[in-house]
Amino acid sequence: MDMAKALHVFSAINSGHTMSRAHDDRTQLDFVPYLDRYTPSPLADEGRAKTALIVLNCPIDDEEYLRRLHAHAGFVLYADGGANRVHDCLRRSRLGEDSATFARSLKALLPNLIHGDLDSLRDDIRDAFEACGVSVTQDPDQYSTDFGKAIGKIKAAVPQVHDILVLGSLGGRVDQGIGLLHELLREQKHNNPSIRFWLFTEASVTMLVFPGTTVVQTPLRSGLISCNVGILPLYGRSILTLKGFEWDVEQWPSELGGQVSTSNHVFADEVEITTDIEVLFTIERVRHG
Repeated sequence: MDMAKALHVFSAINSGHTMSRAHDDRTQLDFVPYLDRYTPSPLADEGRAKTALIVLNCPIDDEEYLRRLHAHAGFVLYADGGANRVHDCLRRSRLGEDSATFARSLKALLPNLIHGDLDSLRDDIRDAFEACGVSVTQDPDQYSTDFGKAIGKIKAAVPQVHDILVLGSLGGRVDQGIGLLHELLREQKHNNPSIRFWLFTEASVTMLVFPGTTVVQTPLRSGLISCNVGILPLYGRSILTLKGFEWDVEQWPSELGGQVSTSNHVFADEVEITTDIEVLFTIERVRHG
């Protein structure tokens, strides 16, 4: 590897472990439409009916981002304190509005359900949403997270769900961020392999890439994503082949404490990742406004 490539990795120990996958068996991923404004059409509406949104208890400072994700989902669930965050985001952008005007604004972002153990949901926020007809349900189980509880509710309400958008955060406490990435693996790989989970955070879009070859659509000309990207071996040592990046690699061992493809750059409208175990693909989004 030359010096330019070395700028975005750490030195590591080599490995002979490899894996191959036929090109006609590639997985195709396209998250970019979720970042754009929703345009109704028969095809889009069909996809929307199979898409759900979970808003976790994390800071929300980009109302347009929230609105776009909300519009793409046929079923929306605010997980416990996530309802606080939506309400507070709207309130910050509407200082001085009287209660009747604010209530009309809130109705444009109503969820189908607020659910969780309800240890974070404020009483005034619960009252505001219930006044708009939103159901609030409680699951007191302390051995499951609000994220896991939310997924169960969505599967019961939308049996045909295909995509679950998750509005969360990796910018706060480290343990909570790692916990969220752990849950992403657990829910995507072990509990719900037929559902595609997309994690939308304050700065990035992140998804799990399974073993084999995956093609991810990355149209920079859309103005919705930047070129900054990482392919992270958070779940164990992987052997990577990357195509369409500034720093492509082939049969490249990657692990924490060794070589890691961070601060790489997208150089094509689609990129290709081949791996022998699950890795995280994360790309920077362009903020609105």
